[in-house]
Amino acid sequence: MENLTQFFPIIGAALGGVLIFFLGEQISENIFRPKTSKRVKDLMGGEKTKQIKIKPTDFGSNEFKIRLAFHKFGIDVYKYEKLALNIARLALAIVFVSLLHFFFNFPIPSSMVGLFGGFLIINSMVENAWKGMCNEIDKEIPIFLSGFTSTIQVNPNVLQAVEEESSVLAVDSALQRWLKDRFVRLGQESGVSALEELIEEAFRISNSLGIMIFLIGRLWRTGGLEWKRSFALAAANLEGVMEAKMLGIAAGSSAKGAVMVVIGITMAVILIMARNPMLSQTTSSPIVQVVYVITILMMIFGYSLMGNMIDSKL
Repeated sequence: MENLTQFFPIIGAALGGVLIFFLGEQISENIFRPKTSKRVKDLMGGEKTKQIKIKPTDFGSNEFKIRLAFHKFGIDVYKYEKLALNIARLALAIVFVSLLHFFFNFPIPSSMVGLFGGFLIINSMVENAWKGMCNEIDKEIPIFLSGFTSTIQVNPNVLQAVEEESSVLAVDSALQRWLKDRFVRLGQESGVSALEELIEEAFRISNSLGIMIFLIGRLWRTGGLEWKRSFALAAANLEGVMEAKMLGIAAGSSAKGAVMVVIGITMAVILIMARNPMLSQTTSSPIVQVVYVITILMMIFGYSLMGNMIDSKL
């Protein structure tokens, strides 16, 4: 056990060096060596919005979710998604194990629970990034539908109406990107035949977006004054459903916040007990260590499970 303790900092330093190299490479690419297009944009006084790189058919794929999660930290992992994910898991696992061993005074065997913790936390981070984007799309659906219902009355061209109304949304919002990069682009390339693929993809994001694209697709295929009126009525009903869903999302966020407070308090109690000299002999016993390990794993796994349950009900 003592030999393992001696080698642990060396292993951690080596893995940390790999992580620093990877992050340094990304920083040098994106900050210190900006692309020509960015330099031209800066000279012209414009501001270029960095977008997530997507391929034609991978919206919502595991690779896309990983890119989305790292994009929130300003890191571009395009074509290196699995490598970046594994490095993040390993780095967080090392941090977690080190924290438990050196800060909470856990022995090495008990501290190894950090390996599972790092794995679960990174997986949860990727999934939460995807769910967050889906919720952002849902929030903007009522705004889009309200304007699109009016626009389609005077502009019978569905693609043009969608493009016009998507431009009204917040700049570089998730719904705007999807409508322009997927709906409008595929519609212009393949016409009505692209609807089946678009509807299937929209339902993967959320039921609300799927219903909206289905209604727009029916309007595109059928047209006519009567269907426009039917679309306006269906859109109004969908807007009401979306308002109720937004309240549910807000309640779910509050519930997750409350759970995080409980987790923070529990970890604080464990820390106080583990570093208290009077309780050190008790907390170092194998039974207490097993209880600590189970408690930490249950908190991490339980938070992830609860989040998935809340998201699945929305």
